[in-house]
Amino acid sequence: MGKKADIILIDMQKPHLQPIHQIESLLAYSASGAHINTTIVNGRVLMRGRQLLTIDEKEVLTQATVRGKCIVQGL
Repeated sequence: MGKKADIILIDMQKPHLQPIHQIESLLAYSASGAHINTTIVNGRVLMRGRQLLTIDEKEVLTQATVRGKCIVQGL
């Protein structure tokens, strides 16, 4: 008792994830990271409703673009 956990909540209300007969097979063969709605790591909610809560997603994308251009230019 009192242990923190890592868990993901998956949105199963998608047409291609229905009908649900064998949940293990469905998750292994049909679901993907795009279906994850909420992520909790070490008891801390990192993403809720597909919205990142701990980082500025726009800033990460901006920095990735800048750094990608530097790599391509050989800097």
